[in-house]
Amino acid sequence: MLQGGYFCYKGTLFIRGRGRSNPVKIPTDPMAVELTRKSFTPYAAKKGEEYMNARQRSHFRKILESLKAELSEEIDRTVHTMQDEATVFADPNDRASQESDMALELRNRDRERKLIKKIDETIARIDADEYGYCESCGVEIGLKRLEARPTATLCIDCKTLDELRERQVAK
Repeated sequence: MLQGGYFCYKGTLFIRGRGRSNPVKIPTDPMAVELTRKSFTPYAAKKGEEYMNARQRSHFRKILESLKAELSEEIDRTVHTMQDEATVFADPNDRASQESDMALELRNRDRERKLIKKIDETIARIDADEYGYCESCGVEIGLKRLEARPTATLCIDCKTLDELRERQVAK
Protein backbone atom coordinates (compact mmCIF):
# COMPACT_ATOMS: atom_id res chain seq x y z
CA MET A 1 0.00 0.00 0.00
CA LEU A 2 2.84 2.38 0.71
CA GLN A 3 4.79 3.31 -2.36
CA GLY A 4 7.97 5.29 -2.44
CA GLY A 5 9.52 3.43 0.49
CA TYR A 6 10.69 4.29 3.93
CA PHE A 7 13.93 5.08 5.68
CA CYS A 8 15.14 5.69 9.21
CA TYR A 9 17.40 8.58 10.18
CA LYS A 10 18.51 9.42 13.73
CA GLY A 11 15.66 7.61 15.46
CA THR A 12 12.92 8.84 13.12
CA LEU A 13 11.14 6.64 10.60
CA PHE A 14 10.22 8.46 7.38
CA ILE A 15 7.45 6.99 5.24
CA ARG A 16 6.65 8.27 1.79
CA GLY A 17 3.11 7.39 0.74
CA ARG A 18 1.66 7.28 -2.76
CA GLY A 19 0.86 10.72 -4.10
CA ARG A 20 2.63 12.57 -1.27
CA SER A 21 5.61 14.81 -1.80
CA ASN A 22 6.51 15.20 1.89
CA PRO A 23 7.42 12.13 3.94
CA VAL A 24 5.57 11.36 7.17
CA LYS A 25 7.94 11.51 10.15
CA ILE A 26 7.46 8.91 12.85
CA PRO A 27 9.80 8.86 15.87
CA THR A 28 10.88 5.30 16.62
CA ASP A 29 11.72 6.04 20.27
CA PRO A 30 9.99 9.19 21.54
CA MET A 31 12.26 9.58 24.54
CA ALA A 32 15.49 9.32 22.54
CA VAL A 33 14.24 11.63 19.82
CA GLU A 34 12.93 14.23 22.26
CA LEU A 35 16.09 14.27 24.35
CA THR A 36 18.32 14.68 21.31
CA ARG A 37 16.12 17.46 19.94
CA LYS A 38 15.98 19.27 23.25
CA SER A 39 19.40 20.47 24.32
CA PHE A 40 20.10 20.62 28.01
CA THR A 41 23.25 21.23 29.93
CA PRO A 42 24.55 18.03 31.50
CA TYR A 43 24.80 18.19 35.26
CA ALA A 44 28.34 18.94 36.43
CA ALA A 45 28.80 17.25 39.79
CA LYS A 46 31.13 18.98 42.20
CA LYS A 47 33.80 17.02 44.01
CA GLY A 48 32.46 15.54 47.25
CA GLU A 49 28.88 16.51 46.40
CA GLU A 50 26.16 14.36 47.95
CA TYR A 51 24.26 12.13 45.49
CA MET A 52 20.71 13.30 44.65
CA ASN A 53 20.89 16.56 46.53
CA ALA A 54 18.37 19.34 45.91
CA ARG A 55 20.32 20.77 42.94
CA GLN A 56 20.45 17.39 41.19
CA ARG A 57 16.77 16.71 41.81
CA SER A 58 15.94 20.17 40.44
CA HIS A 59 18.09 19.49 37.35
CA PHE A 60 16.27 16.24 36.58
CA ARG A 61 12.86 17.76 37.34
CA LYS A 62 13.55 20.46 34.71
CA ILE A 63 14.55 17.82 32.16
CA LEU A 64 11.42 15.76 32.86
CA GLU A 65 9.05 18.73 32.83
CA SER A 66 10.55 20.02 29.58
CA LEU A 67 10.23 16.58 27.99
CA LYS A 68 6.63 16.29 29.20
CA ALA A 69 5.73 19.72 27.79
CA GLU A 70 7.32 18.87 24.44
CA LEU A 71 5.48 15.53 24.25
CA SER A 72 2.18 17.22 25.11
CA GLU A 73 2.72 19.79 22.36
CA GLU A 74 3.50 16.98 19.91
CA ILE A 75 0.29 15.17 20.83
CA ASP A 76 -1.76 18.36 20.40
CA ARG A 77 -0.08 19.03 17.05
CA THR A 78 -0.93 15.51 15.88
CA VAL A 79 -4.59 15.90 16.83
CA HIS A 80 -4.85 19.15 14.87
CA THR A 81 -2.96 17.72 11.89
CA MET A 82 -5.18 14.64 11.77
CA GLN A 83 -8.28 16.80 11.89
CA ASP A 84 -6.97 19.01 9.08
CA GLU A 85 -5.90 16.06 6.90
CA ALA A 86 -9.16 14.15 7.29
CA THR A 87 -9.89 14.08 3.57
CA VAL A 88 -11.56 11.24 1.72
CA PHE A 89 -9.55 10.01 -1.24
CA ALA A 90 -11.34 8.45 -4.19
CA ASP A 91 -8.37 6.22 -4.95
CA PRO A 92 -8.31 3.20 -2.60
CA ASN A 93 -4.50 3.24 -2.53
CA ASP A 94 -4.42 6.85 -1.36
CA ARG A 95 -7.06 6.11 1.26
CA ALA A 96 -5.16 3.05 2.48
CA SER A 97 -1.93 5.04 2.63
CA GLN A 98 -3.61 7.77 4.68
CA GLU A 99 -5.15 5.23 7.06
CA SER A 100 -1.81 3.50 7.46
CA ASP A 101 -0.07 6.82 8.19
CA MET A 102 -2.72 7.72 10.77
CA ALA A 103 -2.51 4.30 12.44
CA LEU A 104 1.27 4.64 12.80
CA GLU A 105 0.91 8.17 14.12
CA LEU A 106 -1.71 7.10 16.66
CA ARG A 107 0.45 4.21 17.82
CA ASN A 108 3.35 6.60 18.45
CA ARG A 109 1.12 9.07 20.26
CA ASP A 110 -0.08 6.21 22.48
CA ARG A 111 3.55 5.42 23.32
CA GLU A 112 4.10 9.09 24.13
CA ARG A 113 1.00 9.11 26.36
CA LYS A 114 2.47 6.17 28.28
CA LEU A 115 5.79 8.00 28.51
CA ILE A 116 4.02 11.07 29.95
CA LYS A 117 2.48 8.82 32.61
CA LYS A 118 5.94 7.43 33.41
CA ILE A 119 7.33 10.98 33.61
CA ASP A 120 4.58 11.91 36.09
CA GLU A 121 5.49 8.87 38.20
CA THR A 122 9.17 9.86 38.07
CA ILE A 123 8.38 13.43 39.17
CA ALA A 124 6.42 11.94 42.09
CA ARG A 125 9.53 9.90 42.99
CA ILE A 126 11.58 13.12 42.95
CA ASP A 127 9.05 14.73 45.31
CA ALA A 128 9.28 11.70 47.64
CA ASP A 129 13.13 11.81 47.60
CA GLU A 130 13.21 8.32 46.08
CA TYR A 131 14.57 9.35 42.69
CA GLY A 132 17.98 8.16 41.56
CA TYR A 133 18.02 4.90 43.48
CA CYS A 134 17.38 1.44 42.05
CA GLU A 135 13.93 0.07 42.92
CA SER A 136 15.35 -3.45 43.03
CA CYS A 137 18.57 -3.21 45.03
CA GLY A 138 18.62 0.39 46.35
CA VAL A 139 21.97 1.29 44.76
CA GLU A 140 22.56 4.71 43.16
CA ILE A 141 21.53 4.62 39.49
CA GLY A 142 24.10 7.23 38.47
CA LEU A 143 23.87 10.71 36.99
CA LYS A 144 25.02 9.73 33.48
CA ARG A 145 22.43 6.94 33.22
CA LEU A 146 19.69 9.26 34.51
CA GLU A 147 20.62 11.91 31.97
CA ALA A 148 20.47 9.31 29.21
CA ARG A 149 17.12 7.97 30.49
CA PRO A 150 15.61 10.25 33.15
CA THR A 151 12.77 7.81 33.85
CA ALA A 152 15.12 4.92 34.72
CA THR A 153 14.11 3.03 37.87
CA LEU A 154 16.76 0.31 37.82
CA CYS A 155 20.54 0.48 38.01
CA ILE A 156 22.43 -0.86 35.02
CA ASP A 157 23.15 -4.22 36.70
CA CYS A 158 19.52 -4.88 37.67
CA LYS A 159 18.32 -3.74 34.22
CA THR A 160 20.78 -6.11 32.54
CA LEU A 161 19.57 -9.02 34.68
CA ASP A 162 15.97 -8.05 33.96
CA GLU A 163 16.62 -8.06 30.20
CA LEU A 164 18.37 -11.45 30.44
CA ARG A 165 15.34 -12.88 32.24
CA GLU A 166 13.05 -11.45 29.57
CA ARG A 167 15.09 -13.10 26.82
CA GLN A 168 15.03 -16.44 28.62
CA VAL A 169 11.26 -16.30 29.07
CA ALA A 170 10.74 -15.29 25.43
CA LYS A 171 12.58 -18.39 24.15
